[in-house]
Amino acid sequence: MSYKNIICTVDGSELGDRALDEAVYLSKISGAKLTLLYVSEQAYKAVLISDSKEWDAIREGWRTEGTEILLKEKAKVVANGVKDVQIVLRDGEVSNEVISETFEKGADLIVMASHRYSPVGKLFHGSIIDRVTKRSPCPVLWVFK
Repeated sequence: MSYKNIICTVDGSELGDRALDEAVYLSKISGAKLTLLYVSEQAYKAVLISDSKEWDAIREGWRTEGTEILLKEKAKVVANGVKDVQIVLRDGEVSNEVISETFEKGADLIVMASHRYSPVGKLFHGSIIDRVTKRSPCPVLWVFK
């Protein structure tokens, strides 16, 4: 299969870097556009909702952190020879945002890192990648630790 548009979630972690390496490889051999996606879900999960300047500063700090991760990862991708790379920062629940981006971009592959939770671990922690896989319109490549 030849890919045209790959989405890879990034978070700046070591495991996330392994997923990114796979996405870079697939993008290079297929000539696919690579979209790096960072989802900031801290504000989405926050209990405190306020329109204060302090809360705005906290939210902006989270977005700045995401932007910095995206720019760092993009630099690595470009240095590895991927010519068509885009960065996207979204706010919200991760699985919903990944699916939304997939539909908006018409992606034909999602690459994500996954921790190997036991069935009991999934029960208590949930699995973002599992929720993405169940709702995805395209294949999802799981990269494990």
